[in-house]
Amino acid sequence: MDRANSIGANLWVIEDANVFPSAGKAGWKARSTVRRLVGSGWRKVPTPIVVKGLDGKWAAGSVRGKAALARWSGKAWRAVALPAVPASHPGQISELTDVAVDGETARVMAVGWAAWPCGGAKRAFCGETLLLTGYLGGFEFEVRAGLGIQPRAQAEPDGRGGAWVVYDAKGGGSGYLHIGVDSVEAGAFPAPSNKKAFVRDLAIQPESGSVWAVGTVTSGRRGLIWAHRP
Repeated sequence: MDRANSIGANLWVIEDANVFPSAGKAGWKARSTVRRLVGSGWRKVPTPIVVKGLDGKWAAGSVRGKAALARWSGKAWRAVALPAVPASHPGQISELTDVAVDGETARVMAVGWAAWPCGGAKRAFCGETLLLTGYLGGFEFEVRAGLGIQPRAQAEPDGRGGAWVVYDAKGGGSGYLHIGVDSVEAGAFPAPSNKKAFVRDLAIQPESGSVWAVGTVTSGRRGLIWAHRP
């Protein structure tokens, strides 16, 4: 899982990032490498967290198995204090997979997961989706237990103080959450009858606030583009 991002004149890439298996894995540890373009070469940059997502001056990921955020000071990445994940289980680990920042209000919104061994016959790990919202100096977690573990969830600002989150739906295909100013709404991407939509990436057009998604549908040989215009 590789990603690219820019902070002003700084260009960044995340490489060699691993993904937590949806079914869980005992002993799993997060890893990634962050590089910054310096001259004509990509230089490895130390980070206080294992980074999985970037937006603006913010990075989402984990540190020692706990969901974490970091912020670029202009010279270095600094860890940001977060509250504890609301629910705690023996052996629990957690991670933020992506972050979205509203350019006008500086509101930070992130998505991630928490997982723990549950020892069931059908599944070794149980888990839930995490939503994090707030501002520098004050954040709050919200748990979405019904969505389960979402190790590939992506977030993109909506240009209106909120964010769009795309995730893997339990029955197959992709679903979305829209984090608004006061609430969170869930929905599904439209698809032809008896088919399911699989979204691979999101992007926003800042001038119009339009959100674009790319992907495909079940058994589809051609890519599809979805658009949402406010």
